[in-house]
Amino acid sequence: MKIVFLFIHLIITCACCAEEITPYKFTDSLPYYEVPASARFTVNRSLMLAPDVISYFSASKSDNYPIAILCGGSSSVEDVQSIIHFHRYLLEEFLDLNVGVITIEQRGIDGNEVDVKEFMEHYTRSNRLRDHQVVIKYLQDNPPTGWNGKFLFLGVSEGGPLVTSLTTEYADSTIATINWSGAAGFSWREELWLFLQKLLIDNPECPHQVKLGDCCVCLGHIRSQDRYDAFMDSLILDPTPIRNFLGMTYKYHADAMLYPKIDYKKIRTPFLVVNGTEDPIIQSSDAFVEKATHSGANITYLRIEGMDHYVRKRPDIVHQSFEWLRSLLTENVL
Repeated sequence: MKIVFLFIHLIITCACCAEEITPYKFTDSLPYYEVPASARFTVNRSLMLAPDVISYFSASKSDNYPIAILCGGSSSVEDVQSIIHFHRYLLEEFLDLNVGVITIEQRGIDGNEVDVKEFMEHYTRSNRLRDHQVVIKYLQDNPPTGWNGKFLFLGVSEGGPLVTSLTTEYADSTIATINWSGAAGFSWREELWLFLQKLLIDNPECPHQVKLGDCCVCLGHIRSQDRYDAFMDSLILDPTPIRNFLGMTYKYHADAMLYPKIDYKKIRTPFLVVNGTEDPIIQSSDAFVEKATHSGANITYLRIEGMDHYVRKRPDIVHQSFEWLRSLLTENVL
C-alpha cells in the first residue's frame, strides 16, 4: 500500500509537468472530455470492497500555493455526470490566482464512465463529505510539491453544505470559502418544503411524467405540511436506495435530514455567500447569514436581485466572487 501511495504522490507532484486539464465554459451542454491520466489520482476508501476515491488535480505554477477544493451540486437519476466539467469551468479563475484545484468524483463515476446503479446506491451527502475527508487526509500526509498546506473551498448548491462542513472541520487550514446557492440556514426538511411550494406554483412535469399538480402520487405526499412531515419521517425509517422521491432516493433524503447541524462559531475565516432572490431557498440563505453573523463569522453576502439558483449562468457574479477572493489574497489579510 505504501508503494501505491508513493506512486500516487509522484503523479500529484508531477501533474504540472505532464498533460494538464484544460479550462472550459459550458452552459447547458457538456462536451466529451478525456481526463489526462497525469491529473487523475486515487485514494483508498478504507471500506471493505469499496472502490478507491477518484480525484482530479490541477497544480499551480507557483511554489507556494493553496489548493481549492470544489464541490459541485446535486444529481438526479437522469442526470449523473462527472465533476470534471465543474473543475474545468472554474479552473482558469483559480490558476490566475496561483491556486491549485482538486475535485473529487462520486462513487460510480470515473470521467466518462458512469455506473448509475452504483452511484445511486451510495449517493448521500454524508458519503460525499466522507470522500472529501479521505482525500484531505491523504493530501495532508502526502503534500504535493509547492502546496502551502492551506485550503480554499468553493461549493455550489448541494456542494454548499459540504464546503461549510469542511470549513468548520478544517478551520485551522482554511483560507476562505465561497458558497454559491447552498448556504443552508434551514434543515433539509425545511428547505425541501420551500422548494416544493415553488414547484407547485410552477407545476412542472414530475418524475412520473405528468404535471406535478395532476400527480396523485406526488401530491399525496405534499398536499399539506402534516402529510409532508409524515412522509419524510417514513423515509428516515426506510432509507432505501431503490425508491425515489422527486428524483432522489429515500436514502439520500434520509441522510440529508440527519446531516450534522452547522457549528457557526467554527467559521473563523472569510466566507462569501451568494444567492439570488428568485432561488426557492433564499430564506434559508438569509437564515444562514443571520446565524453566522450573530456567531461572529466574517460573512460577505451577495444577495442578487432577480437571480435564480444557477450562478454559472451569471458570469458577472462569478467574476464578482473571484474579485472578492482576489482582494483577500492580494491584500494578504488572510
